[in-house]
This record gives sequence, C-alpha cells and structure tokens, in this order.
Amino acid sequence: MEGQNRHTYISENALMPSQAHPFFRESEWNFVRGYRNEIISMMHMPLAAKNQVFNDLLTEMGYKTEILNYTDPETGIEKPTLYAIYHVPKGDDTEAMVLTAPWYNPEGKFNVNALALSLGLAKYFRRLSIWAKNIIIIFPDNSDDVLRNWVDAYHTSLDNTGGSIEAAIVLDCPSSKDYLGHIEIEYAGVNGQLPNLDLVNTAIMVAENEAVKVSVNGCPFGQLWTNDYYSRLCSLVNGIFEIAGAGISESLNAQCFSGWNIQAITIRAIDGDRNDITNLGRIIESTFRSVNNLLEKFHQSFFFYLLLDPKIFVSVGMYLPAGGLAAAAFVVASVNAWVGGNDASADVISRIQHSLLIKSIPLVAACLTAIASIGVCVFFALYTSGIFDQSMEFDPFDLTYKWFVLPLFISSLTPVVSYFLLKVKISADYTRALSLIVLFFMGYALVGLMVLNFPLSFVIAICASPLCFVRYASKPSLKRRLINSVFLFISCPALWLIVFGIIHKTEFDLDRLRNIVQYFEFSLLQKEVQNLLDYLEDVDPQVFLDGPVELFIGLLKGYNRVQCWTWIFVCFSWLPVWISMNLIGSIYVYDEISDKEVEKKNQ
Repeated sequence: MEGQNRHTYISENALMPSQAHPFFRESEWNFVRGYRNEIISMMHMPLAAKNQVFNDLLTEMGYKTEILNYTDPETGIEKPTLYAIYHVPKGDDTEAMVLTAPWYNPEGKFNVNALALSLGLAKYFRRLSIWAKNIIIIFPDNSDDVLRNWVDAYHTSLDNTGGSIEAAIVLDCPSSKDYLGHIEIEYAGVNGQLPNLDLVNTAIMVAENEAVKVSVNGCPFGQLWTNDYYSRLCSLVNGIFEIAGAGISESLNAQCFSGWNIQAITIRAIDGDRNDITNLGRIIESTFRSVNNLLEKFHQSFFFYLLLDPKIFVSVGMYLPAGGLAAAAFVVASVNAWVGGNDASADVISRIQHSLLIKSIPLVAACLTAIASIGVCVFFALYTSGIFDQSMEFDPFDLTYKWFVLPLFISSLTPVVSYFLLKVKISADYTRALSLIVLFFMGYALVGLMVLNFPLSFVIAICASPLCFVRYASKPSLKRRLINSVFLFISCPALWLIVFGIIHKTEFDLDRLRNIVQYFEFSLLQKEVQNLLDYLEDVDPQVFLDGPVELFIGLLKGYNRVQCWTWIFVCFSWLPVWISMNLIGSIYVYDEISDKEVEKKNQ
C-alpha cells in the first residue's frame, strides 16, 4: 500500500553507479559476434575440448587459468570447470569480483550469448587500467552443483585464487541474437540470505541508465511500467515464495555463492528487440566499476528487504510485524491450552475459576512426548538428507508418496478412526501440557527463524496455522473428531508439499490471476477458465505427480548441496508439532474438574 514502502537508494556513496562513461560499445560488438560464431560451432564438442579452446583464448589475453575437476555423484560424468583470474597491477591481490557464464542455463539451453559476452568482457577488462580488485571469470557446465562445487573449493582447497570475493554476477543469456528485450534480476539467497541492497540497486540503476527495463520477482514485460497496488502485491507474493524456496529447486544460479559472505545476483536476458547485446555488456561493466570503487566490504544499506518493484522496497522493520503476528497465533493458542484447557466442550470461565496448575507427572510425560517427537523428526530429517550420499537405490516417487505423503494423509484421519477403535482415557492435564508445550515451541521457533528468513517463517506460519484449532473434548463427539481431522489435513506438510510442487511444476502465473481480479469481467474470467481447461486437456497428468516429487527431492538434497535448512526446520518444528496435535485431537481424556462437578450434582 502507498506509504508502507520506500523508494530504493544508494547508501554507499563510494559506489557512484553510472558516474563513469562505459566504453563497451560497437567496437566490442565485433569481438562478441566472432566469439559467438566460434561458440556455436563448438556446441557439440565435449566439455573438456570446449574448455581447452577457452583456456587458450584466456591465456592469450593475459589471464591465469586453471581447471577444477568435478564428477557428478549421480551419473559419474566428469564436468571440469574452467576459471581464469586477472591479477590486476594496481590491486593488492586480496579482493576480487566474479563473472560466471555457465555452458548451459537452468533450462538446459546452450548459453551462447552469455559465453560470448563473457569472453568479450574478459578481453575488454584486460585493456582497462582502472581495476583495483582482481577479476575472475568462471565457465562451469551449469549453475547448479558444478558452480557450487567451485565456490566451496575456492574457499577451502584451491591454490590459484584471487582473494576475497566481493561480488558475483551469474549471466544467463542463451539467445544467439544481437538484441534483447529486457533483463530480469534474481537476488534470492539460501536461508534468507540476500545480497546487499546496494548491489541490486546499482545493477538496476545502471540498467535503466542504459535504457534497459528491469524485472524483479518474475514480473512480466507488460507490467514493467506499472506501479499500482496489484502489481506490487503480485511482486511481493512472488518474492516471498522465491526467497522461501531458495536452495530447493535444481537451478541455483547466484544461490551457489550463499554462505560465503558474497554479494551475488543473477542477470537473465529476456528475448526481444529493444536493446543490443552491448547494452548488457555495459551493465556488467558499470556494475563492476562501481564495486571496484569500494574500499571496504558491503555494509551499508539493507541485507533484509522485500522488493516490490525495481525501485520500491519494504525494509525489515516494516514487514517483521507481519511475521510476528503470524507466529503469535501459536502463542495465543498455547495460552488458551493452559488457561482454557484446550477443551472444546468446557466452559473457559469455569476453568479459570479452578486451579491453573498442571500436575507434575502429566507435565513430565508431556515434556517427554514433545522431546521424543522432535528428536524422532530431526533424526528423520538428517537421515533423509543424507540418503543421497549413501549407496542406496530408491525410487523418488515411492520415497515421496509411499513414505511421506501417504502416511501423513492417513494419520490425519486418526481422530475419526480413534473415535470408534481407541477409547483409553488419559488425564486432561497431559493434553493441556502437551498443547501448551508444542504450540508455544512452534511460535518460538517461527519467531527465531523470522529474523533470519522471514519469507520461510511466514509461509510456514500461514500453512500450519490450522493446528491452533485442533481441540480435544472431555465429552467426545464424532463432529469434534471430524473437525480435528479437517484442521490436521489442511495443516499437513504433505498437503502443502503437493500444492507447492504442482504450482512450481506447472509454472503458475500469478499475474494472470492479478489480471482477473484487477480488471474483472465475466468474459475475461470465461476466457481464463477456458485456457485452464485447454491446459488440463493438453498437459500430461504425470506433471501433477512429478511436481511434488521434484520439490521433495529438492528439500532432501538442499542441506548437502548448499546447506539449506528448510527441510531440517520443517522436521524440527512443523512436523513434530503436527504429530503432537494429531495425538491431542485423537485421544480420550478425563477431566478431574468436570468429574468433581458431576459428583457434586449427583450428591
């Protein structure tokens, strides 16, 4: 909303974006075209042969080159990574800037223009005498595990290095044309880590100075000129889910640099005919020149923010209360469990009039239950995260549906099934204590995560919030058990795995939904419904099954790939709390207070 956001600005004055005239122009266009023709002719060569050609070119330019070997653990295929370092004469060899051009982009397309432009820039950078920081050019096979392997090796085992990496740009431009439409900047980092906003602002300011339109959070071309409530809301939602899902999908790009205090962004060129390829070269040149001006690491501006538009953002102090309120729901439910007993059939006022104390034995039993459920779930998370490093053969489809989705879906029916089969009564103090402990723990965990990774904390809080309404009843009824099962089902991690997996796999376009809401007409709604029906008719139903599988496998691989904590956190908080609330909603209880009242009435 207007007044709840701010316009972006450059905090670090030393950056001075677009203050110097870039010279990467028509004369360099010829070099890029020549390199592009050579790269197209190399398309079907083995990776080692392509690396050798690039190695010879970069050596002639004056770069110090080296190759890092990498073997894909799943296929056993070798994917060596070529990298070249220009040790600048004016620098002290302690800081560096990185430009990465993978051979193949995340969609598997041959990254023609990105490779050609990187070679052209490498040649051009070598002629400039302004550099105070070393320049590193990397050519990995892809921007996923191969690039991440290089980043880890650079900080741990490589001998040929160029100093501390200040900033990195991953270039994605698979087109072989001379022109592009606009650029898209990806800035999401793993575990909520974002590049300093000054770097993002610098790239955007430089691009717009070159008359190149910029998109963030997947904003479509038609919305780049729009700045209204609906476009900002759409961008906000997309940004939250991009940051929350960082480190999970196969394509990592700039996320490969997360965890090493490196400010990294991905620049993706979108097809069109508005700007030529040298515009993209000047954007990279000017961004590098701005970073080159810094005498210290990025520390000004924001490290926690949400972009609503290339020039509008929400600062951390403005959006944190939303996450706090979402997490507070569990704290309120926890207090309700203590004060009101979490009993759907009891009068809360009469409960308050009696003692709020919980007996020692039920309290200890509830603590042990909560600790046991958390411990088992964390062990499950660690075991499944490391399953890919073990010599075990398994079917990802079976792992997702038979061992995760199906058991949780069946477990959500436990309250109804137990109504007919299991009638062993347990003390109400035990259920009060267990509700109190697990719900407060959930709220506490979400608040702790909120400071580091607000989008993930917020998404989990919204998805798990129905757990606050799971109740036991000292006067059990089938209706109450059905309500418990419904709340357990809609708060089940497996359900949201399927929902988000399908959305990701089908590439759901939120902008089309925005268009319907903002410009609602019956004919427009009818058209979109028909488009949906046509899509469902043409698409293979297997797509809807594969989406959750890919998301689940990404969750399991995330920790070992890029130290992504998402799966660990889900199994540390959401899953054990869901299991505990399932137990609370399924058991029979006896209430000593109610029993005493019944005895008095009988007397």
